[in-house]
Amino acid sequence: MELNEITKEFAFMVSEDIKNKADVKTQEFLRLPANWHAWKHCLENIITNVNNRIDRMNEDVIQLRTIYSDFENDPAASTINNIEKAERFKFHAEKRLVEVDRLIKLNSQGDSNLSLATFLRDAIELHRNLKQEAGLWDETDVKLWEALYGEWGF
Repeated sequence: MELNEITKEFAFMVSEDIKNKADVKTQEFLRLPANWHAWKHCLENIITNVNNRIDRMNEDVIQLRTIYSDFENDPAASTINNIEKAERFKFHAEKRLVEVDRLIKLNSQGDSNLSLATFLRDAIELHRNLKQEAGLWDETDVKLWEALYGEWGF
């Protein structure tokens, strides 16, 4: 097999996984540590392609509605239906991207307990920053932030 064929086959496996149609062996194959970066790269490409397709379809909707403005029924109804399908697919692709990012982040360091602790610390710090920027925090949030300093406030 040529590299391009392998890439197409890998992209097909990723696509089937996004649609929850991949068999267990394919799901396990994608989640092997050796495949994480290729899986992530493929997901990023898929998301970019879907975004571009959605943009083109939105342009088509505007054009159809402009050209056929006198139609009683929406001339872009089928295109809008396709946009909704593409948005759902993109949502599931983004969920997979979060999954692979998490796998990479959690396992980027030697000790898995340490990497989990680092992951959780980073998550709590991001949570704190977002809440403080928005000015929306409560007592429970403060107790969570105290955990960063080894204090159990719950």
